[in-house]
Amino acid sequence: MSCPNIHSPLLMLPVQEENNVCLFTLTKKVQHQFEVDIEKFQNFRFVGSSHGWLILLDQKADPMLLNIITGFFHQLPGKETFPHIHTIREVENEVFEIHYKSWDYSVSHSSKTLRQLSVVKAVLSANPSSCDADCKVIIMYNVHCKSKLAFCRLGDPGWTGFGGEIESYYDIVCNGNMLYALGAGPSVEIWDLRESTPSMKMIIQDPPPRKLIEAHQIYPSDLYSSQWYLAFSMGEMFLVVRYIGEFVRYDGKVVYEGDTLTEHSSQPLICPYRTVKFHVYKQDFDQKLWLPVESLNDYALFVGGNHTVLLPVKEHPGCKANAIYFTDDYWDRMDEDYSYGGHDMGIFNLGDGSIEPLFDCDQERIEPPPFWIVPN
Repeated sequence: MSCPNIHSPLLMLPVQEENNVCLFTLTKKVQHQFEVDIEKFQNFRFVGSSHGWLILLDQKADPMLLNIITGFFHQLPGKETFPHIHTIREVENEVFEIHYKSWDYSVSHSSKTLRQLSVVKAVLSANPSSCDADCKVIIMYNVHCKSKLAFCRLGDPGWTGFGGEIESYYDIVCNGNMLYALGAGPSVEIWDLRESTPSMKMIIQDPPPRKLIEAHQIYPSDLYSSQWYLAFSMGEMFLVVRYIGEFVRYDGKVVYEGDTLTEHSSQPLICPYRTVKFHVYKQDFDQKLWLPVESLNDYALFVGGNHTVLLPVKEHPGCKANAIYFTDDYWDRMDEDYSYGGHDMGIFNLGDGSIEPLFDCDQERIEPPPFWIVPN
């Protein structure tokens, strides 16, 4: 398989009519097409995209790396080596009995449930294709509805836990040899990845900006959820907050779930969740403050299941300045309805708050969900 000369992010999107997966450029032209059966990908779960590689869970929920352009892959340590698992065994075809270290009893899950529950997000510290790279795979894994951190090197026999202070992690991103892990507050742990076992160097726990506090009133939790991301550019750290309406009508109004029921139909109205707003903040390390960002200037931001990245538009053809390109990563609700999921994608203009379609696609449910692949 030939490798095209790619400089800008690609959107991995299934094409139902042709029953394969394609990568699309930001100019919406097919850049590369793959003879891959979509049904096979539907039995996988993508949990990350980093340095041009996909991190996924295979049919039996074991992690692996895949370069979809070259076809190269690396098998990673199995799910039985996750830090919170004592033992796991397959009791019947794709049904696993799991004994967690913190429980005195075992539970059984199908491989599909394991894929949905076990790993929240994954990133790479470096490009595995680079011969001199000390590549670490870092995952946010799920422990009783809380996200914890673990890592492995390529070739390691198992996963090693970080043991940080944050109760549950929202996002992870690598910058140089450091890992930045985001939690509530916002709080950010900084880990040194150069050591054989990463050590936490510091934790940032600055007061939340006023705009973030006020947003709790504007976007109440009974109508909206939020996703938080970290990004780096030119040594500066950014916090990105995405607000998602839980039930959004065709006219764009966010409603309560009960409002989807009508007297005229026995079935509720289809009101999929949708992203409605983004706020961006920048860390002022001197003042120890998060400052609101009104413009990204000549940069574009890419968020979703991928590692969050901020790119200069002059160096990446097709990117719009001061725009946030987003794909669906609402994993908690993505599989709850047969009629939608994976659909929440678009381009948010930070200047005027408008959202335009990312791709001309009439599929309300997109499986597997679209993913950004940022070439290394």
